[in-house]
Formats: sequence, structure tokens, C-alpha cells
Amino acid sequence: MVIDKLSRIHAYACALPHLVQALACLEKVRDADPGRYDFDGGFILIQEGTTVPIQAGDFEAHRKYLDVQILLEGAETIAWADIGDLTVSVPYNEQADRSNHSGSGCTIPIKPDMFYICAPHDAHKACGHVETPAHFRKVVMKLRLED
Repeated sequence: MVIDKLSRIHAYACALPHLVQALACLEKVRDADPGRYDFDGGFILIQEGTTVPIQAGDFEAHRKYLDVQILLEGAETIAWADIGDLTVSVPYNEQADRSNHSGSGCTIPIKPDMFYICAPHDAHKACGHVETPAHFRKVVMKLRLED
């Protein structure tokens, strides 16, 4: 997992497939209603809501897409673990590009204008809180990995 400030996201363009296209799409939809916005090489999800207790639910992991998650407003705590350190609770679903995993990991507070990148080995729980629920607005860029 990579965590950084949004002001440095362009430094990752040479390492992340389709990031340039995703950032161009983001410029157009940053203030749009929650939903899915497609671009060549993936799609963007604009999400808004209230965080849930970080211990609730399972970790998730993906194989076809990298997640680049950007917190625009509010707060969230994420949980991370290496997929190899967890137990599969729901096997990989190719159509959903997701498997779920149980176990424990570390928690990381995320503030606005931060982003994090989840690779296939990065099991993660997003949109959580440790003590108090918080509102959030975020972008999830799904960058297709090459076959």
C-alpha cells in the first residue's frame, strides 16, 4: 500500500497504468453526484456517506484493478493487511473483482487531500472510524491492470 498527499499523485503516473486518464476524468467529475464514471482504462466511483466501525466487516482485495482512493472531504480510517496474512471468507468473484478476508491488520487515519493505492496483495477496509462516525466524500479510481 502506498499513502501520500494528493499534491504528489502525478509522481506515480509512470508506475500506475491508466492514472493519467483517471486524473483527466477526475477533473471533469470531482464535483459530480455520487456514481460511476468510466474512462479508457477503468472507472471512477464518487462516494459519499458516513463511516462505519473499522472492526465491522471483512477486508477486500482485487485482482483486475488497482484502487486509488482519494479522500475529498471528512475523515476515514482504513485498515490494511497483506492478503497472505488473512483467511479467505468469501472466495474471489471474477465479475465483482473482489475476494473478502478475515483477520486483523493495522489502522491508518486518512485526512482530506490524502490518497492511498491498493495493489492486489493489499487487503483493505475503507470508510471506517475508530471512535466517532464521520461524513466522507471520496473518489475511488479503479485502474485496470494489464493482462
